[in-house]
Amino acid sequence: MGGGLVVFVGVQWWDRRRLVTLAPLGRVVAVVLVTAGAGGVRYTFHQAPSPRNLARLVGADGRSLGVQGTVATPPARTEEATRFTLTVDTALGRGDTAAVAGRVRATLRPSPWSDHAGSFPTVRQGDRVRLRGVLRRPEGKRNPGGFDYRSYLARRGVCCTMYVGAPGDVRVGGHRRGVVQAAVVAVRGHVRRQVRRYVPSNGGRAVLQALLLGDRSRVTDAQRERFAQTGLLHLLAVSGLHVFLVGMVFYVLLRPLLMRVRLRWWGVEATRAALTVVVLGLYMLLTGGRPSVVRAVLMATLLIGGILFQRSTHSLNTLGLAALILMAVRPTALFDVGFQLSMAAVAGIVTLNPRLLEMVPPRYRNAPAPEWLVSTATVSAAAILGTAPVLLYHFGWVSAAGLLLNITGIPCTGLALSAAILMALTGGGMPVAGAAFGSAADLFVHGLLATSRYGADWLSWAGVRMAAPNLWVLGVLMALLVALAQWARPRTRWRWLIVGLLLATISVWGKTMGRTSAPTLDLLFFDVGQGGATLIATPAGQHVLVDTGPWSPTGSAAAFSVLPYLERRGIRRLSAVVITHPDEDHLGGLPTLLREVSVGRVIHNGWPADTELYASVRELLSQKQVPEQVVGRGDTLRLGAASEVQVLSPPQNASGWHPTDRNNASLVLRLAFGKTRVLLPGDIETTTEARLVRVYGEQLASHVVKIPHHGSVTSSTPGFVDAVSGENRLWAVVSVGRKAQYGMPSQNVLARWRRHEATVRSTASQGAVWMRTNGSSVWQVLWK
Repeated sequence: MGGGLVVFVGVQWWDRRRLVTLAPLGRVVAVVLVTAGAGGVRYTFHQAPSPRNLARLVGADGRSLGVQGTVATPPARTEEATRFTLTVDTALGRGDTAAVAGRVRATLRPSPWSDHAGSFPTVRQGDRVRLRGVLRRPEGKRNPGGFDYRSYLARRGVCCTMYVGAPGDVRVGGHRRGVVQAAVVAVRGHVRRQVRRYVPSNGGRAVLQALLLGDRSRVTDAQRERFAQTGLLHLLAVSGLHVFLVGMVFYVLLRPLLMRVRLRWWGVEATRAALTVVVLGLYMLLTGGRPSVVRAVLMATLLIGGILFQRSTHSLNTLGLAALILMAVRPTALFDVGFQLSMAAVAGIVTLNPRLLEMVPPRYRNAPAPEWLVSTATVSAAAILGTAPVLLYHFGWVSAAGLLLNITGIPCTGLALSAAILMALTGGGMPVAGAAFGSAADLFVHGLLATSRYGADWLSWAGVRMAAPNLWVLGVLMALLVALAQWARPRTRWRWLIVGLLLATISVWGKTMGRTSAPTLDLLFFDVGQGGATLIATPAGQHVLVDTGPWSPTGSAAAFSVLPYLERRGIRRLSAVVITHPDEDHLGGLPTLLREVSVGRVIHNGWPADTELYASVRELLSQKQVPEQVVGRGDTLRLGAASEVQVLSPPQNASGWHPTDRNNASLVLRLAFGKTRVLLPGDIETTTEARLVRVYGEQLASHVVKIPHHGSVTSSTPGFVDAVSGENRLWAVVSVGRKAQYGMPSQNVLARWRRHEATVRSTASQGAVWMRTNGSSVWQVLWK
């Protein structure tokens, strides 16, 4: 910041001594430096930990803790749980209390092991609440492509999470609501009651709560996925479009009403400006103050102020001022995806939409009906282009289907929101009108849902996918977008086109340099908790998943670890899924994968299991007509020209083995790629390890090994470890849960591998472990 001030003073002095200078450019640079410095200082103070930080009370022993505070956000309620953010000021011990500071994301949900949990007390924003539960640090990013819940909450000032499983552990004692917050809580309650009373369908209620209150907790994951696939997610999330429909339409309609009162021009403009700003502020509070809504309200307020005081406002300047105000209040918003998308969408509409309209023949721009279609299409295209770099960087996918679907989606959203507002206004005193407007809103919501559903079925392919964030390619895209925005200025346009060409050249030549220029094979050991799942990605484009992780009553680990990675990378087909043995911690994710992705074949050892999971897998394999292959020692699986997998165990004839010894009957795979050897031994134990050493001896020497049976004391015998270690540098990966269930991994076992100079990596401590080899050397990919 000081450097920026020095630059500004120097430029001013230079400008007075020269007739022709670059002083305007210098002033811009100085302002940018000062703004960036001030932002850095504000961010530092915002992130500075308090000496009474609540996070220091988080313990590893899992003991429950009592806390007291004020409900800071509107609670999100579903049939299963209630979630809200609690601003904690007091920690409650057994006999004393302590003043603390921090925010907790609290979840009130009955324990799945409780038959009669009862109902939790109703919690509202501003209530004073006491909770007792286990305080934890939020989950960080555990797998590539996964969601970083810890960073997401940290950007909102939340340090910890707390799960409360019994109604007796929740006590509501009074509230701390001011006049404004009390009014907001009352209005939110009124809107919820009218939605429940007058909207016929569950789907309509869920979407209208999202549109009116910003509460998407009742929108299903399948519905969100369809909206995201079709580029219509901005209609489901409260954004500038909804602010325009609520506020600007109200602003326009007020003018003729106020003119009837015979006020002067200034009185009309001042009155409707004040009323509109109040309505927009109330809507912002009702929807929870999301960044996109705050940005839209700030921009609308500045625009209305410009009209009132007869001052012209430049849209980009207004957008920049709104962004600065938001970041001054909450500096972490800069790193929030919603904030970035909101700013990028408005910037794209402001700068690109005029250029796109210029490309449309005049006869289509001037006719009334085609003009609306053209403007909708160009605004949608400008928003899609503006947000494309952000979407590709964070999600790897930009949908172009919104170009067509917005033509029906936007009117349905506007009509549904308008009818819902009228329902909320009239439903309390005029039930007939409330029912009519509620039915109309429900009808328009179903039109919106149908648009997303049929769009996902017919147009989900329309878009651009980027398997991994490539900053050079994104730089090229941004340079081209700036060139398009500056198309009316030939000199500036060509400068940015040249910049894009240079970045594209660097991107192409950069791939031919360095270690990654040779074909590589990847091994990704997913963090699936207490289980195993390893993805093999070959240079030939084949993807083989060895084991699929565990299953639990809350779902399979594959849904939260494997599937997000496959979706992020655009992998829609697995060449094969190998199940080393049918235990639930290895077979549990297979039903999820069979439903969500195409599977070429399922390879296993032929051993059955008397479990419901195994029976459901058999039924799904039959329904999906997925080929099966039973393999044993001596079989070979080809994975392209340069890699193959040999099956080392179990023997083809397994007679004499005890039928309950599924661990020792695990498939043992040895992957060969160039000079590199990888050993994947499943959950084998002492008996099979001894047999492998006796049959293969030094041939077991590997460069990468998955430590057998999650590091159990019943595996990794000294003879086996010695044979696998050989003379190579060895990477040993243990796939295990963080709670050290069943004493796994044994520290003695890990020490045994380290004594053989193996580099040990654990999914419990590091999350997913990603190894890569070019056939001669092996290295770890740092994916976080």
